[in-house]
Amino acid sequence: MKVLFRENGMFRSKVLMTAPVMAFLMSGTAHAALTVDQVWADLQAAAVAGGMTITAATEVPGDGELTLNGVSIAPAGEAAIATISDVSIVEQDDGSVAFFPGEIKVQNSGPGTVVITHEALSISAFEDAGGLGYGIDADSLKAVVNVVEGDSSFDGTFDMVALAGRYTRGLEALGVEMSVDRLLYAINQKDPALGIDGAQTSDTEDLALSGEITLPEGLDLLSLQDSAGFIAAVRGGLGLDFEATQGVSKGDIADSNPMMPMSLAFSSEPGTTTVVANKDVFDVATSVEGMALTLRPPMTPAPVNATTDAFVFGFGMPLVTGETAGDYGFELKLENLVFDEAAWGMIDPDAVLERGPLDVALDLGGTAKIDVLDLMASAETGTAPTTTPEVQSLDIRTLAIKALGATATGSGAFTFDNSMVAMGGPPLPVGTADVRLEGGNKVIDALIKLGVMTEEDAMGARMMMAMFGQSAGDDVLTSKIEAREGGSIFVNGQQIQ
Repeated sequence: MKVLFRENGMFRSKVLMTAPVMAFLMSGTAHAALTVDQVWADLQAAAVAGGMTITAATEVPGDGELTLNGVSIAPAGEAAIATISDVSIVEQDDGSVAFFPGEIKVQNSGPGTVVITHEALSISAFEDAGGLGYGIDADSLKAVVNVVEGDSSFDGTFDMVALAGRYTRGLEALGVEMSVDRLLYAINQKDPALGIDGAQTSDTEDLALSGEITLPEGLDLLSLQDSAGFIAAVRGGLGLDFEATQGVSKGDIADSNPMMPMSLAFSSEPGTTTVVANKDVFDVATSVEGMALTLRPPMTPAPVNATTDAFVFGFGMPLVTGETAGDYGFELKLENLVFDEAAWGMIDPDAVLERGPLDVALDLGGTAKIDVLDLMASAETGTAPTTTPEVQSLDIRTLAIKALGATATGSGAFTFDNSMVAMGGPPLPVGTADVRLEGGNKVIDALIKLGVMTEEDAMGARMMMAMFGQSAGDDVLTSKIEAREGGSIFVNGQQIQ
């Protein structure tokens, strides 16, 4: 099957207008038995609810099947933005209903085209606890994009291999599962006015997405047309919980701009991303087992290579806390970042600096009071928020940086006095933090030898280190930072504020 889109200035907006049609996947009603007539009526009703119409020039009923000819999809009261030559809807032995579409076209006059092809595409509808569920399978689903306007052009090919998906509708949640054996794309783009003349390719294996959307009782997703409706839905229980995984990924980027030609190749090991969002929390976390980058900058004799082991990023915060503070956290970890000799040679040809791996680890947490939905509503209406965010505590669980032969570590815990916040004052911390630096003077000596730091600058840096640190061995400094009630700050027992 081929799907053809022709683009003009209204292309994006008209394509987006088809979104309410697709929302019928989330709005079916339950039936005692699933038939082709019920599915067709369900689809038409959902389209109308989304401000669209789906009509057929002719409907040819059969034994357990319905053939629609000349299907048109259009915004209410407007010309069709999509047509389907024919669609066969067939009841299956397992109680589901399968869709077999013919050629699909969306046409506008303009400089661009999008052609979509597939192999062995099948779409099915089945009875679920809360309404109609849907499945999709395809050996291949490919989109080819071509846009030429004056001297500018964009060509792209996007291909999903072995696609499988399933949408389920429970009584209180919508479930989504999707997997793709390979996702490939290739892009060529040129825009002389912006100095763009480049190409990109990417190949990612074993993508998978699973999760659910929790629905408040009586919520119609098609009714979420503005911020106020969305905020009310979240307060009522709307939420999501998703996990996405991927296998090995690799690609290339090349820029032929004559001012700065450059190319790079990248690859990454398997990774995972999770997102949880509801009226209580917002959490996002991503991790990759390893990455590699090869950069070919202009006028260099050899490519520059960098590799890293695990990369971890995480952020979480309460969304609405009320009177009881909620937990927040931030995590960043980069393990064993290594640059090859070509990379080091560009900045340190005489090997003055120590060239060991770079490691970064940061893990922060604490508690806070906040109402993000109230802040969103006030920003939308231009009125003052009814609540004031307050940080209650901060825990520095891990702080560790290893680079250039030096290592810095730290930990600590603070609580905050927020009595002045309502009057425009800052929250006042109370607590302690311990910091340790090993090899700091060694790095300063190397930077002087390299020529990036003068003796005068080095003297000032050493004086600051001596002022705030206590010697704990050869080129080892430690500091204890204390924040006391009333806003005073002490370093190693000496008051500095």
